[in-house]
Amino acid sequence: MLRNFFKITFRNFRKNRSYVFINLIGLGLSIACCIVGYLNFKYSSDYDKNHVNHERIYKVHSYKTVQGQKMPYGIAPMPLGAQIKDRYSEISHVSRYATDGLIFKKDLKVFDQYIAFAEDDFLEMFTFPIKYGSKDAFFDRSNVLITEQVASVYFGDEDPVGETLIVINGDGEEFPMTVGAVFEKIPTNSSLTFRVLTHLDNLERITTRPTNDWSRFVAATWIMTKTDEFPGEVLDDLNENYIEVQNQARNDYQLSDYYFVQLTGLGQHVLSRLLRSNWLNEPPPTPAVIVPFIMAGLMLLIACFNFTNTSIAISSKRLKEIGIRKVMGSNRKQLIFQFMGENFMLSLISMILGVIIASYLVPVYSAMWDFINLELNLLKDPEIFLFLFGLLVITSIVAGGYPSVYISKYQPVKILRGSLSLGGSNLFSKVLLGAQYMLTIIALISSLAFSNNADYQTNYDMGFAKENILAIRVGSNSQYERYSNLIKSDPNIDEVVGTSNHIGWWNYSRTLQSEDMEVEATMMDFSQPYADIMDLKIKEGRFFDPDLYDYDRNNSIVVNETMVEQMGWTEPLGKVVRIDDSTRLNVVGVLKDFYMYGLFDAVRPTGFRLANKDRYNFVIVRSEENPTVLYEQLEEKWYEVAPNDVFNAEFQNEDIGSMVLVNKNISDLFVFLGALALILSSIGLYTLVSLNVIKRIKEIGVRKVLGASLNQILVLMNRQFFWLLLIATVIGASLSYFAIDALMASIFAVYKAISVFTVAAPFILLLAIALAIASTRILKTATRNPVDSLRYE
Repeated sequence: MLRNFFKITFRNFRKNRSYVFINLIGLGLSIACCIVGYLNFKYSSDYDKNHVNHERIYKVHSYKTVQGQKMPYGIAPMPLGAQIKDRYSEISHVSRYATDGLIFKKDLKVFDQYIAFAEDDFLEMFTFPIKYGSKDAFFDRSNVLITEQVASVYFGDEDPVGETLIVINGDGEEFPMTVGAVFEKIPTNSSLTFRVLTHLDNLERITTRPTNDWSRFVAATWIMTKTDEFPGEVLDDLNENYIEVQNQARNDYQLSDYYFVQLTGLGQHVLSRLLRSNWLNEPPPTPAVIVPFIMAGLMLLIACFNFTNTSIAISSKRLKEIGIRKVMGSNRKQLIFQFMGENFMLSLISMILGVIIASYLVPVYSAMWDFINLELNLLKDPEIFLFLFGLLVITSIVAGGYPSVYISKYQPVKILRGSLSLGGSNLFSKVLLGAQYMLTIIALISSLAFSNNADYQTNYDMGFAKENILAIRVGSNSQYERYSNLIKSDPNIDEVVGTSNHIGWWNYSRTLQSEDMEVEATMMDFSQPYADIMDLKIKEGRFFDPDLYDYDRNNSIVVNETMVEQMGWTEPLGKVVRIDDSTRLNVVGVLKDFYMYGLFDAVRPTGFRLANKDRYNFVIVRSEENPTVLYEQLEEKWYEVAPNDVFNAEFQNEDIGSMVLVNKNISDLFVFLGALALILSSIGLYTLVSLNVIKRIKEIGVRKVLGASLNQILVLMNRQFFWLLLIATVIGASLSYFAIDALMASIFAVYKAISVFTVAAPFILLLAIALAIASTRILKTATRNPVDSLRYE
């Protein structure tokens, strides 16, 4: 029986190889997209699940209340972790976690590395497999533990345990540290993606940051419970006993309460745009996770609908086979088994093809995003087999279920008499085709909308100078003085200024109060000439005056337009702003709003203070010199001043590069999916038109004999498809208008709204292509000799 099944199946595939090829390619590409979408979704859903104890690990967050609204912060006071340890029976482990940027030196190799500091329990709580050495080396304060990436940079492929690295702090002090162990590669879908780890005791020794100061904060305070129950009593006790002590230490940073976030819940929590001071690695944004998965599912539906219509179309060639098999005793269940089996075989081959295509698509998609690292590895990821099996079953049923039931119901008497009216162009087939075109118009409009938005945002005025600006980070004021004096004499440099904070690079937060209003504000300390070099626009009042340095340093503040709006000021100049009980500042100017980190987030209320000229952290250079040449020249001069420090510099237009990259990648993604959807839908239309033509060949012949013109036949045959596609595209266009706008609003604070052209162009294109396909197929039959049409069986 099975032998006959396979014989009939492959004979049928060979006989209808063009249709089989179309379905294989369509389903294969769609399944490949689904595999990419699955891996992308799994990457995010598995965030932090590489740690064995992830369900029992919690991070301590804090709330500040501003104007009656709780503002969530991802940080906690530095000493809090030490107070928790050994105080609660429900807690088994506690560790504080801090990071800092330091210089690492090995022989002539110098690199700027972020080093992580943690406590004894850290490696007991979190799972970081060791490649070389032992995790016990962590308890030795003279050791550092490094990752494979760092080991390969400094030591190549050799085992570096026992080797020495020199750590250099901001004051130029050197601390020889021994490599105690090497971690295996840390997954990128983890909140903790450090490259160098050492004990927290070294934080104070190397960076002079005290670990018992309540006015300072730590990137994370982790606790691990003994059971899977939420430590509610611990949280209540922290709020009762450790809020006041912190608030007494920081008048400008008053906490309202603490709260716990489970490790695997961080991925959802940090996506909130309200979360401030999250100093850990963040998961991909929700749209980057959900949209590809949904779109891949829509592509699979289009391919399945196309498969269904194609199967019904080619069933006309098997009518006599079905009739004879029924006469010879085959029952309907056997026919359904035969046709479902054929559909399953085709889906299985498509699945194999989809995996092959996905092996090329996955690395291409992964390379599009800096924050995603996808890998298709069937041997290391057994869960994907369950996904593929489920996808295979769903595809077989959705694509082949209806055709199998539909074809098997043919009556043998009608088939053998030749009186069977083929119903493939029935309402169901038309609904499937309409759904295909509705999804296609959504994909095409999305493609054009995101392409237009990419161009719009690339040329959008961010409110500051983006071109010809290079920022160089300096480690001390003496370093700033020596380096800035050295490069000022370069004739290729137009201007050089120093500043403490810099747009897109560094700022801090403070609560600003004025009368009965308070606002949680971003703060930046700028030098006096900074506004000119960055082309910041003053809307009212003035910027800091060179002749009033001492006064402005202690008494003046400049605010942005958003700050004025949130404070409710009608006349902001002269208003008094309080930062704490001892600091009173007069508003002397209002800066026009600018988008500090691109257009992903709305402009936040921001205050600007005059930077202490003895504490500059950046050298800002304006030059129209070739960027590559300028960078090389300034890097060469840097090592004349700081031979042991890394040249840490970046062009201003690179700071917004992530926004441009996200735009481009989303646009490319939708272009690909839109093209795929258009091809599949066009094939679906062609098969349905073909089926309709086959059904009406004799009618076409009779009409030609009776004198009907080609145009009349084309209009008659196209009319039903025109109205079907018109309705489908109108519905798709309407859905697109609202769905795409909501999607863009979830990604960007500022974006280009969908225009009439954005909807109309794909609409007209799709209708034109559809009518051209239908007309071509109809015209081919209508131009035949009517004698041949009337003889057709």
